[in-house]
Amino acid sequence: MKEFFKKVFTKENMKKFFLSFIWLMVLVFALDIMSKWLVVNHFGVEAMQMGSREKEDLITIIPNFLYIGGSINPKMAFSLGPDSRAFFIAVSVVLSIALIGFYIWKYKKLTTVERLAIALMISGALGNLIDRAFYWPSTVGFSGVVDWIQVFFGDYAFPMFNLADSALVVGVAILLVYVIIDSIKDGIKASKEGQYKYSPKELKEANETKNEE
Repeated sequence: MKEFFKKVFTKENMKKFFLSFIWLMVLVFALDIMSKWLVVNHFGVEAMQMGSREKEDLITIIPNFLYIGGSINPKMAFSLGPDSRAFFIAVSVVLSIALIGFYIWKYKKLTTVERLAIALMISGALGNLIDRAFYWPSTVGFSGVVDWIQVFFGDYAFPMFNLADSALVVGVAILLVYVIIDSIKDGIKASKEGQYKYSPKELKEANETKNEE
């Protein structure tokens, strides 16, 4: 047994596991589920169904900015979209399967940043899927996704959200920024290698000359 652990828990294997971000998927997913139930037990189902967003009814984290509340949301992230549970269950299932399948299929070709972004997106999709698929009045006393993070911008109350929503948004944002930066790097490299007819500087000068004419 000791030899088995030595072979499995090597520095190389631990590094690969860390950079796979599977641990992050599990951690975010677990924190999302636990945080939701802590909020439900604190605020109560009836109060959450009313969805009060008055500051005095919330737990203050950062005055006039960040609060903890409780709301049961039958729609998608940030209370957007139609009130159709079947539709959102289907979307969540398809999204979760697609992300997991893509992660497994492309794993060896994905960069560390891409693995991080997709891991966050998977944990977010699965977190809200659990709410939509298993939280029913007959089992837990309510139906919908538990939201509990409340942000205020002055007098404007941003729609409540949860850790799963945050993970999805952050994952998408990381991926978009990475793709944009990578595209810019590829463009600069191609320009230096002479793959374009004009360099950026030459193109600018050509356009200026054309405008003067």
